[in-house]
Amino acid sequence: MIPWPQPQFGPAGAAVLGLLAVWFVVRIARSPGTVARRRAEIESRPDGRVRFHRRYVLTWWLLALVALIPLLTDAALVPRDYGLVLPAPIWIAFSFGVFVLFVAIVWARDRFLRHRLAAVPPKVAFLLPRTAREQRWGVATAFTAGICEELVFRGALLAGAVGLLHLPIIVAGILVSLFFGLGHLYQGAFGVIGTTLFGLCATALYVATGSLLLPVLIHAAVDLGPFALTRYREPAGEGDMSGAGAPRHIGLIA
Repeated sequence: MIPWPQPQFGPAGAAVLGLLAVWFVVRIARSPGTVARRRAEIESRPDGRVRFHRRYVLTWWLLALVALIPLLTDAALVPRDYGLVLPAPIWIAFSFGVFVLFVAIVWARDRFLRHRLAAVPPKVAFLLPRTAREQRWGVATAFTAGICEELVFRGALLAGAVGLLHLPIIVAGILVSLFFGLGHLYQGAFGVIGTTLFGLCATALYVATGSLLLPVLIHAAVDLGPFALTRYREPAGEGDMSGAGAPRHIGLIA
């Protein structure tokens, strides 16, 4: 395991991370109402899902840019504190190999086992693509989630938990992963549990390699499944996905 860095934040960097944390707390607190409103917006417009993806991509790239501000303002911080380094060559090869294998497995599953898979959970069905255009935006969403969410959570917030709160990396990883999971309240309790566990796995990979590359690629691969590799049919009726013939995905990491 790579020796873990102890990030040295200055006042500006601490303020930026504090604002990011507050933004996420407010977002989590407002999550149920926000999701209900977003769902109504999506279902009321033919291009609702495309607009959702555009908003998601823009929001998260802005958040990622904000998360990078401490690297510009705090002289003692270095990119390695955020995991912005390449791992050893063996890990680079492993990272891309896992990404390709995971995408191939999901693609094959959806193409050849579709008739055996359960319906899409109604809580997330409204987000999933019905058209080729929505699938293309789903690709942008998946890679945005992989890059930006990992940079914000596993990069900036984990560095802040270690450098500012002086938490051991294991404790910091658990807290940041739980924070990440709570951001998926719209998926219900199982969604929160699943995404928290994913966060823990991503943190473990980050700590093992010292780089965000592997967590980014796996995160993107997981979200490519529901957002880009499968096109779903409209449900037979309101809230009824039993006739959709679409595969079920355990949860969305985005």
